[in-house]
Amino acid sequence: MKLEDFADREPRFVLEEFFSGTLRGWGVTIGRLGGFQNRFTIDARGRFDPSANVLTLTEDYFFDDGHSDTLSWTILKRSENRYEGRETLIDGVAEGEQAGCAFRWQYARDVPDSNGSKTRFGFDDWFILHDEHHMSVHASLTKLGVEVATLEAFYERVG
Repeated sequence: MKLEDFADREPRFVLEEFFSGTLRGWGVTIGRLGGFQNRFTIDARGRFDPSANVLTLTEDYFFDDGHSDTLSWTILKRSENRYEGRETLIDGVAEGEQAGCAFRWQYARDVPDSNGSKTRFGFDDWFILHDEHHMSVHASLTKLGVEVATLEAFYERVG
């Protein structure tokens, strides 16, 4: 996919608007060869500070094997369509760009496993806004530059 393919698509995805408030999400992870890996739910809460151009976002992931993962993002809006994010387990900064109804988010993160270990994955996340309350996500997870899994999820704004 190319971000410019979404440039004329409505509604326009504005990260800080969609992620402000309370959200609920559901998803699955599929292995590289098509095998099912897990299901998960997401509870997310965000708040945008327009004076600082910063979105604070917490996402709690709950996996069907009983383990969980919390992402605590601080996302700076750099310009109309560009964002930069920090999170405790990511390597460096996340880079994001918006066009039309889509937002692309790229970063590398140490992901906790059910046994307590952590594995570094590269993420290439595509967020597609459907309407003011619903968004789908397609993510490619890589290890050493090779795709090892994909993630499919959707979010619903609940407050």
